[in-house]
Amino acid sequence: MLNRAQFVRRTAATVAGVALAATGFGVAGALQANAAVTQPVAAPVAVKTITIKSDKATAKAWAKVSFSGKTTGIAKNTVVQVQRFENGKWVNFPATTKVTAKSTYSVWVQSGRVGVNKFRVLSAKTASAAVNVTITK
Repeated sequence: MLNRAQFVRRTAATVAGVALAATGFGVAGALQANAAVTQPVAAPVAVKTITIKSDKATAKAWAKVSFSGKTTGIAKNTVVQVQRFENGKWVNFPATTKVTAKSTYSVWVQSGRVGVNKFRVLSAKTASAAVNVTITK
């Protein structure tokens, strides 16, 4: 014979079991739902960015033109490669530098190609926007 307390506990357990079975969870479903809640969350991925700024919009042929900018998510000492847009594609220009401890860079170029030269920088597979420099004779 069950006393009142045992009867109440068993009845509550039975009702809870029927409720789980009715929702389609069952014991395995309840365990899977609990496991999903306790899964570790992946660390956020650092977004990599790089900016570019030119000290001149126009320069004479073979004059020095300086580029500088800031980076985020790119490690110190990572190479920064200057590129120029030529014949419909970006081509490495013979100028490189490295990201500083303050996440900045600066580099200069010289170009004899008269007209609008479109430059950008590339670092850690991340490219800046383009900047135009008009080279005159």
